[in-house]
Amino acid sequence: MKTKILLILGFLMSTIVLGAPKTRFSDQQIAAFVPKYFARDHHAPNISRIRIYSEDGKKVFHLEIDVNRNRFEGQMDYTVSAMASLAQYAKIPFDTFIVVMHPSLRDLDSELVEANATCSINYFVRKKMDYDKWMKNCTKITPV
Repeated sequence: MKTKILLILGFLMSTIVLGAPKTRFSDQQIAAFVPKYFARDHHAPNISRIRIYSEDGKKVFHLEIDVNRNRFEGQMDYTVSAMASLAQYAKIPFDTFIVVMHPSLRDLDSELVEANATCSINYFVRKKMDYDKWMKNCTKITPV
């Protein structure tokens, strides 16, 4: 009897120490978290659209933001970082992050950033690579 209790306590303690699996959220929950995430930082760009969809068999996390010309690159990094932070908790993993950046000045073109989700999570969340490697291997920026 004492052996069974010790085994059960040992199992429970190992689960607590080693960590339980991460909580997983639906696509609707992830989309609902985005405005709350951005509201925490007053330097965050304004979000004009949030979409989660499937395209060519790949799951896409799509945000459109209004960017300030002075903080263009920083707002792109912030947005992809936010997407990586939230996407790591999705029930079904994302394949691609898409950010459409609409500048505040009309004479500048909008840009589309396409980033590999796993690679972006490895950079922003797990810190497994440096910025230059992430930009070169994981992202593609094109004018819209």
